[in-house]
Amino acid sequence: MFDKTIEAHLLYDYYGALLTERQRKTVELRFFDDWSLAEIAEELGISRQAVHDVMRRTLAQLTEYEERLGFLAAAVDRRKRILGVAEQLRAEYGVREDLLDRLQAIEVDEEDA
Repeated sequence: MFDKTIEAHLLYDYYGALLTERQRKTVELRFFDDWSLAEIAEELGISRQAVHDVMRRTLAQLTEYEERLGFLAAAVDRRKRILGVAEQLRAEYGVREDLLDRLQAIEVDEEDA
């Protein structure tokens, strides 16, 4: 679907609240702050291997949430459909760009809610 790092970010956006505090902290330091495993291990007072294991299990858990719930896939599909409708309105009916922008903003607002 996406590059692995982008997919991890998106999965975290959708399902991060379901993780433990330790899992959230580890993912945030690794993906959002770009810390190395060694830096995270030092910060959390655990081994590099433990950080690796937490990351592996956490990403597997996020993937499982997506497989069961499908929120990310639904959002991607919804976005594609909205963009398709906007393009058709632009091409066939010459709808003004500001109206098309408002249509596309609906999808963004839904994800922020």
